[in-house]
Amino acid sequence: MGLSVEVVRKPPKPVPEKVAEVWAEEWAKAGKKVDWQRLMPPRGFHVLPRRWVVERTFAWIGHNRRMSKDYERLCATGEAFVYAAMARLMVRRLVRG
Repeated sequence: MGLSVEVVRKPPKPVPEKVAEVWAEEWAKAGKKVDWQRLMPPRGFHVLPRRWVVERTFAWIGHNRRMSKDYERLCATGEAFVYAAMARLMVRRLVRG
């Protein structure tokens, strides 16, 4: 189909500084020199590339009552309701704009 997929992982949760220091000390005993501050992930908010597009689309689809849960037995039925939900969204946008 000519599609490519890029997996975007969430950044790791920050490790408490004391835990990072203990890890660095344990590795130092094993003969490895590690700066414990480099173990810490960067703080603050970081935009993940294109991840929000998928999450936003799933949220829009979930606004339709039938799509809030997986009720369908057949994949084709679920796919049809996704098309209906997105068509409804696009029609509402055309009417507003």
